[in-house]
Amino acid sequence: MIFLSVLSALILEHYLSWNRRDRLSVGFDRWSQMLRDVLDSGAERHGMLAWFLAITPLFLFGVAIHALTLRFGGAGLAWLIDTLILGAIVDFKTVSDRLGEIAVDLEAENIEKAKAAIEAWEGAPLPGEFDIPGLASRAIQLALLHAHTRVLAPLLWYVLLPGASGPLLYVGALALRQRWQSPHADNSQFPRFAISAMQFLDWLPARLTALSYAVVGNFEESFFCWKTQAKLQLHDGRRIVLAAGAGALGVHFEPAPTLPYGVINGELGTGDFPGADHLENTEGLLARTLVFAVVLLGLLTLASIVGI
Repeated sequence: MIFLSVLSALILEHYLSWNRRDRLSVGFDRWSQMLRDVLDSGAERHGMLAWFLAITPLFLFGVAIHALTLRFGGAGLAWLIDTLILGAIVDFKTVSDRLGEIAVDLEAENIEKAKAAIEAWEGAPLPGEFDIPGLASRAIQLALLHAHTRVLAPLLWYVLLPGASGPLLYVGALALRQRWQSPHADNSQFPRFAISAMQFLDWLPARLTALSYAVVGNFEESFFCWKTQAKLQLHDGRRIVLAAGAGALGVHFEPAPTLPYGVINGELGTGDFPGADHLENTEGLLARTLVFAVVLLGLLTLASIVGI
């Protein structure tokens, strides 16, 4: 059932538009912002309280809807509901669409249009001036992180926890970290629990994603970058994902004032700086990673059926 749900959800997500996905997250964003407005006194314990108030309804909804549909509607209805929720969460289509759009702009040397597309994807203005290798580096970084946080990690949590509770827990925690973590250093301790909780939830998924990038890409370079360049921030799985992804692609990200979403800066990758052609390579790497993950899940499912 889990394998069929994952396969069906990946097919379903292909037909969901960006706008529809955005609308699905508006209510949660408003709820989380209201909690911060009411509870933010600068203390970490209030951030912990706000985090549980935001996440608990999401998690319990996933558990309850799975249990109720399984009890009163049977396995078929439970599978259908889980697939619909998972299809609304996972989002691989954005990666291919965004990379294709940005690659066309970079090939035409339309710097401003490519920069605008990257800023719309990241949801924040780019710091400073970027040339073509810098924009290509940023687009690849966003793609590697998006495939991890919006596809591979939610699928893993779907396997680990009942129903859609795992993916809902993960994407909810991800949204809270991104919304509450200030891009500027301040003395507020309110976001600290949200950051720590996300690091805990992302520990295993980040390392499995990095391993998957290495398996389907340049394994030696990926493993080298993982071990030598992710040491700056081992507690944040996002840097591990970026280091392994850069090594798997054989590119060296051009230095920039910051990395996406507040990841600690530093050298990532080996080889030459990327260009527009490397965006297509990135799309291929991510597609192979997804196929690898689905095939592996299928083999594990088959093994459990035959009793291996």
